[in-house]
Amino acid sequence: MSGDKRKQGPLDAFVTVTKKPLITSSSSEQTERDQPAIVSLEVAQPIRAESEETEHNVSSDLATARATNFIHTFENPSSSIDYQLDRNRIEIIERNKSILLSIIKVVITCARQNIALRGHRGEDIVSIREHIDAVETSSGSNFISRLKQRIDAGDHLLQSHLEKGPRNSTYISPSTQNEIIELIYEHILSSILGRVGPTTLYSIIVDGTTDSSNIEQLCLLIRYVDPHSNEIREDFLAFLPTTSSTSEVIAGHILSCLKRFKLSPNYCIWQAYDGAPCMSGIFNGCQTVIKRFCPNAEYMHCSSHALNLALIDSCTSHFIRNMFGIIKSIITFFNDSPKRSNALKYEIERTDNDYLILTKKKRLLTLCETRWVERNVAIETFLELYTPISNTLDFLRIQGDSSSQQLYHPVNSFETIVCTCIASFLLSEITPLSRLLQTSTIDFGIAHNHVLSLPKTFDTRETNANDYFKNIVFEQAKEIAYELLVPPVVPRSYQRRHGQHILDPEEFFRDQVFLPFLRELNANVDKRLSVFSHSRIQLLTQLRPERITATSCSTAELYKRLKEEFLDRLPQPFQLFGELERWKIECNDLVNKPNYVNLWINDLLNICDLVLFPNIHFVLVFLGTLPVTTSSAERAFSALKRIKTYCRSTMIEDRLNGLAAAFIHKNVEIDAKKILDLFVQKHQRRFDFGL
Repeated sequence: MSGDKRKQGPLDAFVTVTKKPLITSSSSEQTERDQPAIVSLEVAQPIRAESEETEHNVSSDLATARATNFIHTFENPSSSIDYQLDRNRIEIIERNKSILLSIIKVVITCARQNIALRGHRGEDIVSIREHIDAVETSSGSNFISRLKQRIDAGDHLLQSHLEKGPRNSTYISPSTQNEIIELIYEHILSSILGRVGPTTLYSIIVDGTTDSSNIEQLCLLIRYVDPHSNEIREDFLAFLPTTSSTSEVIAGHILSCLKRFKLSPNYCIWQAYDGAPCMSGIFNGCQTVIKRFCPNAEYMHCSSHALNLALIDSCTSHFIRNMFGIIKSIITFFNDSPKRSNALKYEIERTDNDYLILTKKKRLLTLCETRWVERNVAIETFLELYTPISNTLDFLRIQGDSSSQQLYHPVNSFETIVCTCIASFLLSEITPLSRLLQTSTIDFGIAHNHVLSLPKTFDTRETNANDYFKNIVFEQAKEIAYELLVPPVVPRSYQRRHGQHILDPEEFFRDQVFLPFLRELNANVDKRLSVFSHSRIQLLTQLRPERITATSCSTAELYKRLKEEFLDRLPQPFQLFGELERWKIECNDLVNKPNYVNLWINDLLNICDLVLFPNIHFVLVFLGTLPVTTSSAERAFSALKRIKTYCRSTMIEDRLNGLAAAFIHKNVEIDAKKILDLFVQKHQRRFDFGL
């Protein structure tokens, strides 16, 4: 085969001929042995080639099929196998989130409306499942009742969860409620503190009270100007329980809270408290301790407290003290007994008199022990009902009531009648000022204008005392005395003491009661409200339109004082003088407009363009940040009293702060979905929420 001369055929291309030496001794035998091998070689090689071609065709078909499936999956992702496998998990995740979202919405509703979540008795999941679909049956808590209402309204996922869900992951336990309430509190705080930038000026307002569980609670608020809306805000932050009333402990709570809320001490410019020694002490008081860490935080005594103290100091006359004592005893006499209150109401509603035409009031108001300014409202009500009160006391003493016998004669004394009219007349000048000072958005500029007008009013009353007393006060007293058949006379004790039997009642009560009370009020108001004479307040109020346009205001002097006070804070101090001149021109145009009224600070900030007047705008923001009173803290105490009642006195502080924030900040939107996300991300949960 070394010299193969045969003609090549079509299979020769697939045949490889290999020359091998013959090993056996017989060449014929070797030929017979080798021939089948050659044949098999020539036949076997084409079979393997056909198999490879078949496999190639199959691979090509498979690739085509895969490409077709890829295009189909790309155009319709829901048809992929992976999606089909994960769709069930996605449905479970959405179902779990929907269930938890329903529970969170119930908690938010209860917190907003101050509805107690927990009831007088606890309920386990077994007892809840017995009546889960019966909304009319009683529940152990308002929280479960609200869940039943959602189920009755068509929340089938919540119903299925409470009926068939695992007992260890119902998400309706008190611990879960507390966790959701804490997240609500964090969400509200983030919304409030988000308005306070890192360089925003703020002031702190702190006051204290005792709650229903006899725990001393400090209320912390901040006052600031919203840089986006130029709106003055006084926002509640937290109730801080304290076991001690010393200045160091209180200051420690305040500073730790500022650190917790990431409020820079360098931008705290004011602190407002009441006049308690532990708060206002200039050596070891809380305001002194705070100022060590917040060097720019000046202390200011609450103006409402100062005005209240001025009234207390003014009631030194024994005529005024006796009048308040008699009125207090009579009010207590009627309000402590339903029988006596009904008798007074019957006397007012009788058809044979004109009381219902003259007044709509049917009950007496209690004299406030702490807010003396509010006493004027009670005194005015007492004056309107003076005749029915006297007639009711007369009726009750005829029936044999000994207490009414003791009160009947004092109330029918002309001394009591005229002193009540004097107190009502003079206190009516202070009541509007007190209510104005309690406005949360008031600034020292507006407050200063009204405080200055009060001494002027008192001076006018004193100068024209004869006319005011004769035509208003004494005339009103004589009308009431005429209805009660009481003669206008001088007290007999005074006549016996001084040996004078013939005295003019008008002259006596004017000189002995009206004028001394008026002078004491004027002096004490001027003394107690001297806080408005603070040098920084006087300087800041000079930028108001009615002050800067006055002839006595010097632009150069104002520039010098502002530069000394705020040089390190002004954004562009070298432009200050030019801004003052342009601002004075702007204010002249503003004041000369018809029907001009004194603008509040938020209106001035909207007029004062930040680009044209960057320094003036900063100083006005500084003025608007100063709190005038601590009334917002008092209003927070009212919310505390409604939230932490006797039946809820064991409430923990985190729960209290969360409920208080949701109840007080009704204008802050609470997004239930964000609360859900925070809840899911906080810890690992038994339910699958997609994390």
